[in-house]
Amino acid sequence: MFAYIARTWAGAGDRLTAASGQLATWIYAGMSDADARGHAARAGADADAVYERAGRMLAEARVQASTGVHAAAIVELAESGPGRVRVELTVDRVSGPEVLPPGAHPVAVTLTGAAFDDGTTQRSVPSGTDIPITPTGTAASTTVSAAATTDGLPYGNRLTVALPTVDAQAVLIAQPSSASAQAQTEATGPSPLPFQPRVETQTTAAQAHPGAEVADRLTVTVEEGDGLLPSWGVRAAGDGFEPVEAVVESTLYGPFSDAIAEAEKPPVGAPTVCTVETAIHDTGEYVTPPCTVPADGYYVWTDRIDPSRVAVADGGGRLRPWVSRFGVATEITRVSSAPVAVAPVPVAPVPVAPGSTASLATTVVLADTGADVGRDIGPAALSSLGATATGVAMLVMSHMRRDRRKGRAPRFGRARPRRARSTWISL
Repeated sequence: MFAYIARTWAGAGDRLTAASGQLATWIYAGMSDADARGHAARAGADADAVYERAGRMLAEARVQASTGVHAAAIVELAESGPGRVRVELTVDRVSGPEVLPPGAHPVAVTLTGAAFDDGTTQRSVPSGTDIPITPTGTAASTTVSAAATTDGLPYGNRLTVALPTVDAQAVLIAQPSSASAQAQTEATGPSPLPFQPRVETQTTAAQAHPGAEVADRLTVTVEEGDGLLPSWGVRAAGDGFEPVEAVVESTLYGPFSDAIAEAEKPPVGAPTVCTVETAIHDTGEYVTPPCTVPADGYYVWTDRIDPSRVAVADGGGRLRPWVSRFGVATEITRVSSAPVAVAPVPVAPVPVAPGSTASLATTVVLADTGADVGRDIGPAALSSLGATATGVAMLVMSHMRRDRRKGRAPRFGRARPRRARSTWISL
């Protein structure tokens, strides 16, 4: 009470305020009402005004007098976009704590892990007021701290009392406003930066027959750029974080009778086989559920990510949309009922030194005018010769001699030629 009276009215320049403040101090110190009225009478014509004013001062001091002040800093991170910092000042009144109204005092704030809208990290802000801040980290989760300090506040019970060395009243000396308050806090949450998925896709079958199942392989990455999170976004979950879960909608278009040309989007009224969904929760490889292709023709996949499928609280506000082009070559499957011709792949003969074994993958080509060498020269015969290149030659010659002993022309030189065939024996 004494500190509040001294702080508030001791420096007044008019005599009515000074006299009232002095009388209020005496009354609070224990002066009786009769003595107070007697002292107010010394003000002559202003006696009643001094007495009444002293009473109002006491009533105000009983409500506004304080023992101290403290600060509370608050940092809040938004699901997307800027967060905010606010510093509340609470005065410890004699009558009870009071949170000061917005803008009561300036507060110096220093940010770590975030910046104000002008890009600075230090600013004087009005107390009790939300100030926008933007996290500066590029990790999937971010931590922002704020340190606040203010001083020169007119609160507290500090005062100076001048004690006399003789029998006389003490003198109260007003102290300048010198109360201070400090606060520090931090908050951790998902980065509010948006993230842009990108999906590279490839059909599981470039060629197929009707009735086959075809799926789409998805390779999920995120794009990097100014204002974008360079990694997959996360959302708060319990005491930690977990990846945002998005949905890839994949549509298989077809059949088309002609080859498909690439375009920005599918043609109006394009036939579709099915639409399937794949939940993705990070970068990496995924495979969609399959679709059955019903008939001959050309088919192609397209894919899209719609952020509206994800709730804002689950990270949908930070997820950016993605749509693939139509007719990308890696997404096309050609379906045909006709058998697919497979061209033979020639194997070049590998030279084999005399006496070496067939494990060297030697290939011997025998010109045959009729005999089925693969039938007549079986694995057991090859094994009995040690499976050597020399043994194969001996076996062929033996085969020809056996034909002569039986009275037949050797199959490798009959007078009546037949359609030539080539037999490949891989050893």
